[in-house]
Amino acid sequence: MTIPILYCLVSGSAITDILKNKIFNSWLLMGCLAKFAFCLTGSGMQELIFIPIAKALLTLMFLVPVYIVHGIGGGDLKLFAVLSMFLTTGETVSSIIIAFIIAAVIGVLKIFIQKDHNCTIHFAVPIMISVFLVTGGGGLICT
Repeated sequence: MTIPILYCLVSGSAITDILKNKIFNSWLLMGCLAKFAFCLTGSGMQELIFIPIAKALLTLMFLVPVYIVHGIGGGDLKLFAVLSMFLTTGETVSSIIIAFIIAAVIGVLKIFIQKDHNCTIHFAVPIMISVFLVTGGGGLICT
């Protein structure tokens, strides 16, 4: 049930990243609130308070060094933290690795095509693709 919410969150983030060069905090906050609302209807307060927040903090802890060396932007960092609330730990790790691989391929192609070594990419797009790949795209079709 959370997969459609996850897909909406990651797709909206990719769209705003492309159009506005920004992932809006309000959009990410709505994703957090959606996860908390879903937890309230699920297994109870322990999951609501501890597990999603712990997963987000753990993701932040591991990705802040990448942010510090300008490997990703702040919006991408926060997006990964929010996405980790929806994904299992294995899915989160896989989506991070796959997103970096996709971004590297896009970056190399962009350098060859534009002949500019200082180009940037909209990292929310590789994040979106990696989430679709890791979750199997099952939420794209409502049954």
